[in-house]
Amino acid sequence: MTPVEAWTAVVAGEDAAVYAYSVAGGRVRGSAQQRALAGLEVHRSNRSRAASLVTASGGTPPPAAPAYELPEEVGVPREAKALMAEVDNALVAVYADAAAASTGEDRRWAARVAADSAVRAVGWGAPTQAFPTAEPSAQ
Repeated sequence: MTPVEAWTAVVAGEDAAVYAYSVAGGRVRGSAQQRALAGLEVHRSNRSRAASLVTASGGTPPPAAPAYELPEEVGVPREAKALMAEVDNALVAVYADAAAASTGEDRRWAARVAADSAVRAVGWGAPTQAFPTAEPSAQ
């Protein structure tokens, strides 16, 4: 995977995360809503930085879709938290790919964001995993 491909995937993943957090954040209240708003800002910031890395690598950042198909219903707080956990968990692998395709500070940043995404996913209720997003192997 080239750096352009890796950072383009990050931009797309962050666009989806911004959409998901925008929807899910409106379904939670209190401290959960504050965490959702903080997460939304993190995803927006990460999207901006990743878009600049696409450009710096010689590519053109993809535009955000007008809407995204959500993987589950988001009618109640439990479902909203599950969605945010799923989105953050999925970003772990995307950032790991970007770290593998990068060097220097860009690699360090991608690795930090992968770890931060895993922590945020667990905070929303995702189970801890050695390799987030990996399916358990059949034994």
